[in-house]
Amino acid sequence: MTLEKKFLWALHLGVIILSGCSRKAAVSSLGSDYNENLSAVRPRFEYVEPVVGKKSEAPAAPVNKPAPAANLDKPLYINKKLDTALDTMARQNKAIRYINGFRIQIYVGNVRQEAEGAKTYVYQFFPDLNPYISYSQPTYRVKVGDFIYRSDAEQYLELIRDQYSSAVILPDRVDIKRSLMVSLPSESN
Repeated sequence: MTLEKKFLWALHLGVIILSGCSRKAAVSSLGSDYNENLSAVRPRFEYVEPVVGKKSEAPAAPVNKPAPAANLDKPLYINKKLDTALDTMARQNKAIRYINGFRIQIYVGNVRQEAEGAKTYVYQFFPDLNPYISYSQPTYRVKVGDFIYRSDAEQYLELIRDQYSSAVILPDRVDIKRSLMVSLPSESN
């Protein structure tokens, strides 16, 4: 490197160091002269001196006034609102007829007589289970029961497999009222 290049490098380095050490011209909030008159927007209150030591001419007689009706009705008002909300919820719950549950599919095939035979078998041996036949051309499907819990359906599945070995449990929409009427096989013995 030549002497001129070294000198230029030293000069640039010196300028950078001196500029880093110099005082910055920054706006400081400590010495600012900010002034704003807010008296126009401030609220004003008039002070009234209380009168002490003066007696009124009329003696203060106790007045028996009945309690306001609003205070007595307030708890009842809350109870009425609560009763209304509970009645609404009860009506909505009664309107719900179906829930996700399980059914046992005992027959799938093309022969209508066999589907009817499966339905008759369920009526004879499991009167508390309701059979459902669906037909989607050319297949008949026979499903039985309205079970909310899979474990309940599994107990019946063991008994049904004696006659229908291909029976399986499938998820389905079930009628809530009918599902509550199904008794477990262990309870009916």
